[in-house]
Amino acid sequence: MSLAQQLSQLRPLMIPAEIEALLGPQETKRALDMFSGFQRTTGVSVDFSHADGVIDSISYSAMFNFPRDVVVCGVHIGMTVDAMRRALPDVQLADGETGKPNEHGFIRYRAKPAALNATIKVSIKDGEVYLLGLYRADMDEVLARRQRQKVERSAETNRKRDLANKWKSVENTDEMLLSWAEHCSPWTNYPPQKFVRFARWLMATSDPDVWHIVAMSWNWDYSHAPLLWIIQQETCDIATALEIFFLADPTYYFRWAKDRSAVPTRNLEMFDFLAELRQRLARGFYQRSEIAFDGEKHMAYVDRGLETVEDRGLAQSFFPLQAGHNIPGRDLKDSEDDKFGECRAMLATVN
Repeated sequence: MSLAQQLSQLRPLMIPAEIEALLGPQETKRALDMFSGFQRTTGVSVDFSHADGVIDSISYSAMFNFPRDVVVCGVHIGMTVDAMRRALPDVQLADGETGKPNEHGFIRYRAKPAALNATIKVSIKDGEVYLLGLYRADMDEVLARRQRQKVERSAETNRKRDLANKWKSVENTDEMLLSWAEHCSPWTNYPPQKFVRFARWLMATSDPDVWHIVAMSWNWDYSHAPLLWIIQQETCDIATALEIFFLADPTYYFRWAKDRSAVPTRNLEMFDFLAELRQRLARGFYQRSEIAFDGEKHMAYVDRGLETVEDRGLAQSFFPLQAGHNIPGRDLKDSEDDKFGECRAMLATVN
């Protein structure tokens, strides 16, 4: 039996095991892989529902040269309309058809043979069968169900997104951090409880040195809410604020220094975060200065990427005045103080 003859025996609602018993494992894999180019080599397209685990429909097309001598449910490519009517006595024009070719030259028919738990759809072109499709009998109901599920999934996604973003409109600093934590659901699939525990620990930690370690180690994939909480604390060290500024990739955002309206929507949130940091630094919000900061090293890296006079002017207006200065103080990077051990252990639960 040829492959085309095997394919002519496919039916809607077949499960993979039934398909494989008919076609073999290799052709089954090709038939169910929408990127395999199976239709171009066989003239047959198999629409398989992975959600339901069954074939939704099969189509046989003259466009891709399905053999004209292979019969599918009594019909074959190239068959005349009169012969089709004899093969399918209950065939009738599809809904909306007038019997005249449409703008693409097709006249569509459909039939529901009593012996077949499927709908047959036939497209006629130039008086001959051009396209033949077999569809599961409940296809309309299935499509309606899937559309409802799609709408429900979309609504649930929007609901979760709204909850996940609620923290951005909360003014109270502590409430903002807890709102973020309660609905944080990152790609790691960590439960929100981990982030709530972390947020409560951070709020209970009054040591700016610990905040500095958190800032330097934070995974930005979980959003910048904890960093926003840190920069809004009056006792935050100026070195911490500056390190967070550079961690936020200011070399990407400085180009919009004089035109916030030009910032792409997806970048606006981080642009405003940098703007808030810059404003707090400019008005002297941070009075604590006990941690070392190597501003010359940071700005040397930035300066290497400034190729034009315009870039240098924008960078000068965007970067804080303190950004290029060295600030003396303690280097916490390799500190073995016990409080940092606790801090790193807490970070390990969410990073």
